[in-house]
Amino acid sequence: MRAGTWRRAWLWARWGVLVAMLAWLSGEPAPTVRVHTGWVRGRLSADGQFYHYKGVPYATITPETRFRAPLEVPPWSGVLDATVGTRCLQHMFLGVLMGQVDCLTLDVAVPIKRTDRNLPVMVYIHGGGFQYGTGSDFLYGPDYLVRQEVIVVGINYRLSIEGFLCLGTETAPGNAGLKDQVAALRWIKRNIAAFGGDPDNVTLFGESAGAVSTSMLVLSPLARGLFHRVIAQSGSSLSPWAVQHRPLHLAAALAERFGYRTEDPHELYQVYANRTPEELVRARMSIHRSDSITAELLFVPCVERDIPGVEAFITEHPLNVIRSGNYTKVPMIIGYNDNEGIYFLAMDYGISPKMLDISRSIQSDLVFAEDSEKTIVAKKIADHYSLEKLDLSRMIDLYSDLYFKFPIVNEAMMYAETTDQPIYYYVFKYSGWLNMAKVIVGYGGVTGASHGDELFYLFRPQSFPQPQRLFELHMIEKMTVMWTNFAKYGDPTPTSSEGVRWKPGVGVNPSALHIDQRCTVAPFYDETTMRMQDDDDLKISAGCCSIDV
Repeated sequence: MRAGTWRRAWLWARWGVLVAMLAWLSGEPAPTVRVHTGWVRGRLSADGQFYHYKGVPYATITPETRFRAPLEVPPWSGVLDATVGTRCLQHMFLGVLMGQVDCLTLDVAVPIKRTDRNLPVMVYIHGGGFQYGTGSDFLYGPDYLVRQEVIVVGINYRLSIEGFLCLGTETAPGNAGLKDQVAALRWIKRNIAAFGGDPDNVTLFGESAGAVSTSMLVLSPLARGLFHRVIAQSGSSLSPWAVQHRPLHLAAALAERFGYRTEDPHELYQVYANRTPEELVRARMSIHRSDSITAELLFVPCVERDIPGVEAFITEHPLNVIRSGNYTKVPMIIGYNDNEGIYFLAMDYGISPKMLDISRSIQSDLVFAEDSEKTIVAKKIADHYSLEKLDLSRMIDLYSDLYFKFPIVNEAMMYAETTDQPIYYYVFKYSGWLNMAKVIVGYGGVTGASHGDELFYLFRPQSFPQPQRLFELHMIEKMTVMWTNFAKYGDPTPTSSEGVRWKPGVGVNPSALHIDQRCTVAPFYDETTMRMQDDDDLKISAGCCSIDV
């Protein structure tokens, strides 16, 4: 990320801390709620519209379970102060580390206006490439959603090495972060009724790595019966950045930073277990280009080994699980933003990109017989996107297609072939005052929606002011009504009062809702672009990877 981008983000973060403190000081206590481990008390939101219970522990971590599934939270006495959110340990701005290790908490937002029935529950899984983020209102304020009479839960889960070290051993089997998410869903199933929520009407939704997580939870046997609907925004379990393809190699490569050269999983465990969490975060962040989705040292989900006595999250590649049809079948919303690549092009090349290095965009899991073959593939990609013309829009298309649209479309079409449940497709194209992701990286003047731009029409972050939201009340209402309608009824537009009727897509290249100033119904994807991935010489289709542990 360039210096100007860091400075803007740092200033907004400082302002956000001040705003959050003022909101906390102004709130009145919320009613106490009894969960199975004790009493909790939250705080009334600053606008007086909902009760917010922050930092409620749903599981815990010990030194023995540092890279494994979490444990139950021990009961506490008295009333737990649930007024301050938290985050898991991560690298922030200018080398600063934030968060804590025992971070497995969730936030629950409950509307004050209540009906005589238990409310639908929406569980948000944050993005951040499995390296960053928090489920708190620092970024994901539930204000807009709770107005639609749903309960919103945001969860924290272990990130990076702490959450996704995958050695294929009993001590580090892999996917601890995803097992945290399962533990959170089990807690919600057991306790959400105490907050007035319906444990039999839970909708998972997530963006980017959060969308990968929702898809992984659909595929995992551990999560069966814990949710009833899914919204996957701008992410897929088939994305090239969503799965570790050579986890032992990855762990060994980072261990070299500490002076060890080994691929023995037991020796590697000792290397990692003897380092503090802070040392591990700093070591990973010291790798060149570690912020980009094209980086090689990303600790993300993996395919686990079958280990006696260990509950595995997933033991086959997502591609094979979807093909088999052996997954949780629920109604789904699946979609992407039209210019996803803006954010990541800026991360890699700044605001004035020159000729792209295509070989760096080709994922490391793709195997070529000779270097010359990789060069040929890179040339074909460059020709397809006319990159020699330094056309910014085509550079954005390259990033959008390779890392988001191709895998999202492939996954969606495979789900459609193996499920009997409705799937609603969308393309978010709106370019308005709250498209903050592209503004933050310096591309505010580019039309369309970048990766993450739709989030600010669903959430009100406490981390920076948004007075311009007053110009976007109509789009905020439109997005939150459709998302919460799906949570309530399994249909985002159960009546025609929302304007255009959004129906489930069927067949090849199904119809999708194109969300813009005026919503329209059009094909889910561009067929000419999608045909490019079928070129035998390019071999860039999702899922073409080898798996080892």
